[in-house]
Amino acid sequence: MDAWRNDMTSESNAPRKRNHLAGIVAIVAAMQVIAFSDAAAKYLSLTLPLMAVIWGRFFFHALFTGVYVGFKHGPRALNPAMSGVLAARGAALFCAVGLLYATIQRIPLATGLTLWFVEPFILTLLCRWLLKEKVSAAQWAAIAVGFAGVVIAIKPTVAPFDVAYLTGLGAGVFYALFLFLTRYIDGDTPQLVSVFHTGLVGAAAASILVLFSWPAAGPTVWEWTLLMFAGGAAAVAHIFVIKSFEKTDASVIAPYTYSEIIMAAILGYLVFGDRPDRWLIIGCALIITSGIIVGRHKTRE
Repeated sequence: MDAWRNDMTSESNAPRKRNHLAGIVAIVAAMQVIAFSDAAAKYLSLTLPLMAVIWGRFFFHALFTGVYVGFKHGPRALNPAMSGVLAARGAALFCAVGLLYATIQRIPLATGLTLWFVEPFILTLLCRWLLKEKVSAAQWAAIAVGFAGVVIAIKPTVAPFDVAYLTGLGAGVFYALFLFLTRYIDGDTPQLVSVFHTGLVGAAAASILVLFSWPAAGPTVWEWTLLMFAGGAAAVAHIFVIKSFEKTDASVIAPYTYSEIIMAAILGYLVFGDRPDRWLIIGCALIITSGIIVGRHKTRE
């Protein structure tokens, strides 16, 4: 998901032929593939330390996208000439994915992604407070509805509050920060190169932190396979996202990014036996609807 909206900063102003259907198909495919990556991460977290799972996701993501970048743009594009913005952006994504994995380790996959979807509201608030962008009454109303959806989805009761709800919301906050920083990336940087460098930051950070929690016996062959799958699936999803922006506009694509929740719910049920309840469905519907309203109003400004 971290490549989504990169077109805001790196898209050429040259006119292009639009193919909305191809763009929609590409973004829906990307969202379904990334759901498999998240499901693999949740499955791995049952037997491996969480940091080892995060390392595998970023290391193999950087490896596979690096190979593709080298083939597409030449070996010189792999030069990690990091700017402060790229490094901060990569750190924000690392925190977002790490918190998401910590969340789905404890609660159902669909519930964790529902909390992740607070990103449009947080991004709007960041732009309002830091960039002094205008926020319409409709956007404020949509934000309020979205937060109501979060409350409904997590069903606060007298039962002990699971810290995973907070880490899930934290993941959405850091992902919003990641997208906010995307606005400041050099417009001459190709999208795919930016995605590789972002993954490289996460891989470097995880490679240091994983030294303190690497399993003594090491991952099994099956676990290595799933680690490669998680990173590889994320890389493939990002390539699909980039292709979608080559075909159509962000305003067309935005509503379809929420389709990830469909595959997440299916995988959560088939692999982990998690059955979404009516409160999660209602809360998720409110969050998605309000997120689409916020996005639509933003593209019209």
